[in-house]
Amino acid sequence: MEGIFIGVLCLSGCLTFSTCLLHQYHFVSDAMNWTEAQSYCRETYTDLATIENTEEMKKLKDTVSAAGHSSEVWIGLYSHIDWKWSDGFNKSGAEYRRWHHNRPNYLAANELCVVQLKSGTWFDIGCHMKKAFVCYRGTLEDSDFVLVNTAKNWSEAQRHCREHFRDLATVRNNADRDKIQNIIYPLRWAWIGLYRDPQIYWSDGSNYSFSSWYQDYNRLGSMKVVCGVADLKKGGKWRLFSCEERKPFVCYSMRGWCFLE
Repeated sequence: MEGIFIGVLCLSGCLTFSTCLLHQYHFVSDAMNWTEAQSYCRETYTDLATIENTEEMKKLKDTVSAAGHSSEVWIGLYSHIDWKWSDGFNKSGAEYRRWHHNRPNYLAANELCVVQLKSGTWFDIGCHMKKAFVCYRGTLEDSDFVLVNTAKNWSEAQRHCREHFRDLATVRNNADRDKIQNIIYPLRWAWIGLYRDPQIYWSDGSNYSFSSWYQDYNRLGSMKVVCGVADLKKGGKWRLFSCEERKPFVCYSMRGWCFLE
């Protein structure tokens, strides 16, 4: 049977062939911050580059390499940084932080939960790791911190605290931190109640399912939003930077039509 032409843009589906799903990538050498790059792509093409599979990852790398560029380029990836307490506390003291030097570093975009070290400073680490943890009972105004020296991941620790005490520890000030520091010694560290959701998005609203993170630090500092690059020096793997940095970038446009054989 002759191939049937389907007059529908790939944007609306056409899932028969993977080639139909491929984005057409366009390298722009002008250095812009992420927001400026996003505006340029939306005005000139479709949006900043979205990457949904390994085939598209290779196509983007080939496009940038063919243009003679071999470093970092903005893509459409961005992430909100919104640290929260397990018990929902959001009043005065909720913004208290005692990060260790160069933390949070969001290693491989996979560190969403927090431990307090015996030194009193905090690390962001993977929530799947099994650690002792600190619960509290009573009220925050008159809290009693309790160390549970049983290794659990963060979610298991949260469940245990809620079943047997009040919740994982909320740390509002230096006094709270010092109390916890005293009870976790001589352990290296223990979970506290600070965590955040991944909140990783694509500029065009595509579903974040495929990922290709470089296994290295993404230093967050006090930034509320960070933006993604494909780093050609790291095989095109993704990293996060301040959105205000100026870099070349990659836009995409959609392949126009699909054919069903």
